Amino acid sequence: MSLLSTMSLAGSVLVVIYLLLYLLTKRYLPVLWHKVYLTVNILLFVVPLARFKTSYAELINKCFGFETWYQENNVVKNMMEYTVFVYRDGIYISNVLMYIFAAISILLGIAGLGVRIKRYFTVYRNIMKGVERFEKGELVINKLTNGYRIPVKSRVYLCAGLKTPITIGIIRGKIMLPAVAWEERRLEDVLCHELVHIRVRDNLVKAILTFVALMNFYNPLVYYLLYRWELVTEMYCDEKVIANKSLPETGDYINLLIDFAEMQEMGKLPIAGLNMSEKQLKERIENMKRMKKTGKKFGKMSRLAGGVMIALAVFVSSLTVYAYEERQIRYFDRPYEKVDDFVWYDNWEENGRTELDIKYDAYEKYADAEDITFFVSEEGNVYYDVHMETDQMYRSCSHSYISGTIAKHIKDGKGGCKMEYYDGKKCTKCGHVVLGDFVKTSVYAVCPH
Repeated sequence: MSLLSTMSLAGSVLVVIYLLLYLLTKRYLPVLWHKVYLTVNILLFVVPLARFKTSYAELINKCFGFETWYQENNVVKNMMEYTVFVYRDGIYISNVLMYIFAAISILLGIAGLGVRIKRYFTVYRNIMKGVERFEKGELVINKLTNGYRIPVKSRVYLCAGLKTPITIGIIRGKIMLPAVAWEERRLEDVLCHELVHIRVRDNLVKAILTFVALMNFYNPLVYYLLYRWELVTEMYCDEKVIANKSLPETGDYINLLIDFAEMQEMGKLPIAGLNMSEKQLKERIENMKRMKKTGKKFGKMSRLAGGVMIALAVFVSSLTVYAYEERQIRYFDRPYEKVDDFVWYDNWEENGRTELDIKYDAYEKYADAEDITFFVSEEGNVYYDVHMETDQMYRSCSHSYISGTIAKHIKDGKGGCKMEYYDGKKCTKCGHVVLGDFVKTSVYAVCPH
């Protein structure tokens, strides 16, 4: 799999695990746990963990003793599918559709991201044109943030035509309020809600999530992640607002949410607000009612269990790095000539050419005009990353070898060459190759490679 596909797979596995755990975690774990889990899930879509496949596999083997499991279950890919061959007269790619799909996905993702960025700045400029500083709101901000270890400074504005409070700005949040007469209690509730968004950088995370959704537009699990993260984020802010409120005060806050629930057109931009769909609003209200009715507190054991569950889920999803195969580029100083795939013969001998001769002759299509050594596994997979040195890097690896043939193309300096074949084995983790017994040599007066 490609790097982008492997990253998408890792994130998708974490979403699937969340779906399986949802009913259990909804009852026994706090909203904060859901928020942390889903944020980690977002990061797993953008962290190229697969690039450290060899080091990661080695770490797992040493820490958990999974060497036997890894050796038995590691799938060795045909490296021809992951190699780009560059010839004098053009480029040959064995799996063109895979590259076309990847290119289309990246282009559509970049185009969608450009549209979102343009729309965001258009909305930002339009809002900022009709705003005025709201000093009363900033005094409330100072009151709410008094005693914070990390001070939060945010400007508050009144905006004519705005129907719901929002926080705009990815790095430094600015709170925009509808230009209405604000009651003291409702003003505090709204600003407390928006301050939570600012403190935990929700707009920044939402911007990353928007990027993930655009680059994985074909993946339905990403849309569920977007939906769920937005809902959990609002539920987390709600809990912070009503933490010390009485039942009547909580009811007033719920009415406040209902009043502002009608505007939803900014939902796909990195802008935090009180607005939500009817279904999401219903779940938010049920969560607040349950919180006030039960008064349930989640203790240390709950937090510990939640942390262990996140760690295990991330570990399981990280195992998808084994599906990654790094792309390679091979250069040939000759025109391209199509060669048919391997032809295998069973117990066949003709004109003195044995089955072994035919098998090794088929390998010669992988030699180029220069001196080169490559490895062919028993399954017919070809590897150019051949390392026969025994430096510290390879000595520190707990090797997992596969058997095959080592082929050496050697130029004689006079226009001819020879192909030497040896039995050998190759480590699937670090690439180290061990040279075995000599098998045969093919000599050419004029190099045909």
